[in-house]
Amino acid sequence: MMKLVHFKLKTLLILWIGIIQPVFFYANGVSVTASKSIKIPFRYIQSFIILDVQLEKLLPVRLIFDTGAEHTILFEHRWTDLIEHSYLREIKVIGSDLQQELPAMLTCPLNLMFDERYEFTSSLIVLKENTTNISQVIGEPIHGILSASVFSKYLIEIDYRNQYLILHSRDYAISSMYKEVDLDIYKNKPYLKVRVNFKDTCNDLMNLLLDTGASLSLLMYSDSSSAIRFPDKLIPGYLGSGIGGLLTGYVGKINALQLDTFLLPGVITHFLKVQTVYAHNERQRKNGLIGNQILDKFNIIFDYQKEKLYLRPVKNYKEILAYDKSGMLVISGGKDLRRYFVAYVVPGTPAAEAGVQENDEIVKFNGWPASFYSMAKINLKLQGKTDKKINITVKRDGKKIKFNFRLRPLI
Repeated sequence: MMKLVHFKLKTLLILWIGIIQPVFFYANGVSVTASKSIKIPFRYIQSFIILDVQLEKLLPVRLIFDTGAEHTILFEHRWTDLIEHSYLREIKVIGSDLQQELPAMLTCPLNLMFDERYEFTSSLIVLKENTTNISQVIGEPIHGILSASVFSKYLIEIDYRNQYLILHSRDYAISSMYKEVDLDIYKNKPYLKVRVNFKDTCNDLMNLLLDTGASLSLLMYSDSSSAIRFPDKLIPGYLGSGIGGLLTGYVGKINALQLDTFLLPGVITHFLKVQTVYAHNERQRKNGLIGNQILDKFNIIFDYQKEKLYLRPVKNYKEILAYDKSGMLVISGGKDLRRYFVAYVVPGTPAAEAGVQENDEIVKFNGWPASFYSMAKINLKLQGKTDKKINITVKRDGKKIKFNFRLRPLI
């Protein structure tokens, strides 16, 4: 009998994973002495933590480090097909639209090597068909997600600034510069109760998932609580895409988010409403999630065993987050992911008013061939200063068309 797993990949934002019927996983790691911690380097690209991992000490894969994932998942089976007797049984996963069931396989425990030195063991979920486009969103090949639960026997420090995951032994002395906060660990995922000020003077208590697999700042399930209120200014937005479908909703700016004693003003917030049985189960557990664009304002240590979080803010942690001012979502394509396409245009925004359309291929950006840019660099330009002029040349139906527009705040 196939077992049903509830799985959602976020490309721009979210990942839900939950087991509807039991599937047993195993994880263990190398020993960490009190005098020496493990430092695993990562790359921080478009607010995703990307790790280089060797599967079975041989097969190189790139995984997104994800505290919002209950299990480690590979998007394709071509690696595990090379490993003899790697599969245990078939399962099913629920797509990002929280409706579609997708076939997958459960593996036996496999070796995961980090930095060519540190070995851990975990079972994997492997999709039979890759229906994600996360590589196109990030602009480089991504092969899956790594659940933070693989490291849960250690204290897990995320040093965003120096780009290291640091695994400490249980007797590691945490500096008094960190603020200790209570967590709730449920199905390998950390939840935190925070105060949210949506649009007035009322600070409402919300239960939010701390999700390092989400590249956004804050996402709320709009129908999970009557206390959730929309900001006065909202725009329809493309919130993400992943396994099984696209996610659309609304984006606005709330007054403030308070993590214990740390107050963050003017937080860009995504509002999502999905009416399915699986979505209902998610709303019962949490009101939304906090992603890397908030979490990277801190040095963070997770203690899964004691259900504690330790926070140390960076110098300018209260700075208002940058956000797209063009109104168009660009994704990459082509063999080397250096061709760029307009995937979505928000009505009434500078890009839409200029005449840019979905499926346009951007061949020149600000006077340079688009291939000279990375996906991250293009997105950074589209978050530039108000009134900054953007010039693009697109290819549409075999013809080249020039557009220009000026960036402006959309929310």
